[in-house]
Amino acid sequence: MDTEAATPKRPSRSTIPNLLFISLVIASPLAVLSAPPEGYYASAEGKTGGELRAVLHEIIDDHTRYPYTASSTDCWNILNDADEDPNNSSSILDLYKNASYAKITGGIGAYNREHTWPKSYGFPDDFSGNYPYTDCHHLMACDSSYNSSRSNMPYDTGSSNDTEKATDFNNGQGGGSGIYPGNSNWRSGAYESGRWETWIGRRGDVARALFYMDVRYEGGTHGGTEHSEPDLTLTDDRTLMESCNTGSNEAVGYMGMLSVLLKWHEEDPVDNNESNRNDVVYSYQGNRNPFVDRPEWVELVFVPRLSIEQLSANSVRIRWDSGMVDLGLESTGMLLSISWQSVTNEPLSDSEGWYLDLAADSTNRFFRLSR
Repeated sequence: MDTEAATPKRPSRSTIPNLLFISLVIASPLAVLSAPPEGYYASAEGKTGGELRAVLHEIIDDHTRYPYTASSTDCWNILNDADEDPNNSSSILDLYKNASYAKITGGIGAYNREHTWPKSYGFPDDFSGNYPYTDCHHLMACDSSYNSSRSNMPYDTGSSNDTEKATDFNNGQGGGSGIYPGNSNWRSGAYESGRWETWIGRRGDVARALFYMDVRYEGGTHGGTEHSEPDLTLTDDRTLMESCNTGSNEAVGYMGMLSVLLKWHEEDPVDNNESNRNDVVYSYQGNRNPFVDRPEWVELVFVPRLSIEQLSANSVRIRWDSGMVDLGLESTGMLLSISWQSVTNEPLSDSEGWYLDLAADSTNRFFRLSR
């Protein structure tokens, strides 16, 4: 599959009624939901796909920015509240090690601040108009050595051959080591070619933080300050991640791996700690992470949908929009058939996304994406 072309977030779509299709379905987990203000998501109800994405962006856009480090309220203050150890109000519970550390305020200590979307992928130069740099929906308190070990590697599935970064047992989770994947984090390689597998207790948290970043930052300018903002896009294409790792702020930033983050969202549903975190960050920034409040929206925004265009009396174009490059197309003649067959044609891409041109005959009437 061609991994050179960037896939747009909102491709145009058309369908034809006489050819049925189904698409990849990812189950949404049950969750303990946050309590957004009444009517906060009213304009998003009943919408899907690109329309839902656009409305959610408008709802969470233009938040109040706090400085990274300052004598006034800054990110240290927010994270100390947001990541507070539920069993000890004078400590934080860190992201990767699951360790409890006494709170610090802006100094050197056992923990620092992890950009779950690495700042090197699109927004490394901090200044008063760099909103993603200090956005606490994706900034999290993190053991300093584990933060350095993760560096800016994409989130991805590891293996038993990777380096283990074990967790502590705290708040009823974590602990143990030596068995993959267990309750440990796992790392291999470096930079955009490396991988970091987050432990099971927090992998859904980082996934939903990155889903938020993808929707919150769509380019353009901040509505209150007119500062330019990057367009942040989740993908499975590591070459795109490399392209935005320039050492300077870029108009577009990429991060992944999208297909893995979708799995992590399923494997680690929203819990009370993540829900409370969303409430705390909202109390400062004035915006919420919709995928913590409404985790079922992850599927409606990020899982690719198939569309069909009639090219001629005998041919159709099957389209899907996705940053995932490892998807295949399967077809069958009967919806209830278990004999799905892989379509071996090499997918193509253009400005509207991925597509395949196929003969429209009676033997292939249902299609789905697989991975």
